[in-house]
Amino acid sequence: MDVLQIKDNLVCEISKCKEVKGIAQTGDINAILVPGQSDIDLFVLCTDIPEKKERELIYSAFAGQYSDCFMNVCNGGMWGYGDILVINGIEVMPMYFTVKEMMLYVEETLQGKHLGMSGGFYPTGRLSSIETINILYEEDSVWSDMKAMVKRPPAELFHKLFQFHISRVLNEEDLGRVILRKEALFYHQVLENSLDHLLQALYALNHTYFPSRKRMEEYIRRFENKPDNCYERLLQILKLSVLSDTIEDSVRELKCLAREIEVSGNYN
Repeated sequence: MDVLQIKDNLVCEISKCKEVKGIAQTGDINAILVPGQSDIDLFVLCTDIPEKKERELIYSAFAGQYSDCFMNVCNGGMWGYGDILVINGIEVMPMYFTVKEMMLYVEETLQGKHLGMSGGFYPTGRLSSIETINILYEEDSVWSDMKAMVKRPPAELFHKLFQFHISRVLNEEDLGRVILRKEALFYHQVLENSLDHLLQALYALNHTYFPSRKRMEEYIRRFENKPDNCYERLLQILKLSVLSDTIEDSVRELKCLAREIEVSGNYN
């Protein structure tokens, strides 16, 4: 039996749990799975989180079909209560959330109450995942309603995101030190923060939820609102950042690109 068949059976078994109201899978559901590299994330919405023993009982029905089972890999928070089953080299991770906590977080994020990254987690990344999530099972339209809500964000959300991030792209004090010292490793620390805010501002300018750094070229090339040669200039900023002789040129291009995005945002 292949991974997808076992996953489908797992979804069916989890759905029988009385607390479970919806199960959905993020990412491309038809993507080619590569053992040791690919994974499958299942978001499970519940009235209450099933106890560990109850989840273990569900997984025991598949004994022999997975090589490892790790319980409570996540214990609440942004990634819910997560377990991992390794099936033919593919990590399948059911993550359990209550409907109440997920809905509250989505509503608050849509209202602009979570604008910045927290512990490596992008709040808009959750919205991006829900916007394109693949619904595998649901009761009372729990996932469908949440997807519809995410697809109709308040008009002011992207404005709030843009203003929050564009104002944080250029830390003039740190960039001044960068130009003075011309230390590549120090600059990379400063540049990482600058690029993170710049990219999120660019996505907000194009009314797109920022998911992560993955597939960035694909996104940027299809954006309508962006500086000329935007992606190529981002690469040039990185290229110039590695040598002390060209660090100042990198900073200059970073400032130029940031200001062009800011002007475009204020115009729009």
